[in-house]
Amino acid sequence: MASYESDEEQIEALKRWWAENGNSLIIGIVIILVVLFGSRQWQSAQIEKAETASDLYESMLPPVALFQSESLDETGMAALESSYNALRNEHADTIYTRYGALLMAGVYAGQENYDQAAAELNWVLENPELGFMQSAEEELYLTARLRLARIKLAQGEPQQALDLVTSVDPLELGAGFAEVQGDAYSQLGQVEQSRSAYQRALNFAPENAGLIELKMRAIGG
Repeated sequence: MASYESDEEQIEALKRWWAENGNSLIIGIVIILVVLFGSRQWQSAQIEKAETASDLYESMLPPVALFQSESLDETGMAALESSYNALRNEHADTIYTRYGALLMAGVYAGQENYDQAAAELNWVLENPELGFMQSAEEELYLTARLRLARIKLAQGEPQQALDLVTSVDPLELGAGFAEVQGDAYSQLGQVEQSRSAYQRALNFAPENAGLIELKMRAIGG
């Protein structure tokens, strides 16, 4: 009988526990299921979004390649800008949009539309975030900074170019940064600083000796 009473006590204890905690347990399980389902849905949506952005970026490559080898007519330029605008407007938080901006800046620079080229590069530098708690590798932003400095040189703004490429660790882009410093100092008439910067560029990339030495001779070095 004692055993029977013990079983009944256990059942009653279980009933009391369920009455006190059952609703909370069910709510907790529902929350976990909702979070898991929502997370999978979010991941699926992010993958789909990245694939769409990738397709738009890839659609930019043929016209850019054509521009580099020949030229783009109005139709080709319109198609290129359409793909890029879709990237900017609908997928601004993806890495593909940053690379697309670099491509467009190159095209605009090739057309001597330096203001628009600078605008695209500034957008890259001012928008480092890639979606939720993500950012691109630093080299992408260093590339944008270097290209923007070259645009500033083309616009006759050597001090702004110099500001972009000094006091920054160039990582693997040391040769390009030093060369732009040399070009900026040259435009500013600071020959010794220009020569020193060109020498650093030469040390970083001796394979570019021909061009760097030509620039050094131009300033009397």
